[in-house]
Amino acid sequence: GSSRRRPLPSALWWSYLSAPHRLAATAMPLSKDDVSGIETVAHYTHDEDQAYLMLYGEGVFETIPIEADYTVGDMKLWLNFHKGKDPAEYDLVGPKGCWKMGAGSEVLGDEVVISEVMGERFENKWLMQLSLFPKKKSEASGQWESTFETIEEWVPPPPEEAWDEEDDDEEKWKKDVEKSEADN
Repeated sequence: GSSRRRPLPSALWWSYLSAPHRLAATAMPLSKDDVSGIETVAHYTHDEDQAYLMLYGEGVFETIPIEADYTVGDMKLWLNFHKGKDPAEYDLVGPKGCWKMGAGSEVLGDEVVISEVMGERFENKWLMQLSLFPKKKSEASGQWESTFETIEEWVPPPPEEAWDEEDDDEEKWKKDVEKSEADN
């Protein structure tokens, strides 16, 4: 028998192409075969057509290409296959809610679609990062428990308030700012 896939009816094919991403509810997890083919990138460079995700922490420092429908669970499968990481022993931490400057961080559930929490970073194909955080085994229950504490949103002060009275004097501070701007 032929191993070629039967082409999709054109209406289905069009809806597949025009859908921005699979909805999390219908997301099909990647298989071991899928993740086995995802190769790391030795030297990341920005690519307008391909999104990349850095997985960092617990001895892992890898950058891999990702698609719009990849989930946190898919990344754990990749880490298990390529790095021998047991998903019970770590959390993947990323932006709280949706990425923006100062978004805060939280443990992401396996069903979370990475492109949705990365928002603008994914859309612009900016390098994204998820951090591996170790869990520790509870002596009482024997269960692996998270060690990561959610970091709430952080709002940076407006630039004019970033100077504070501790700086020796305002004139010197202004000169330093001008000098650093001239250097860049």
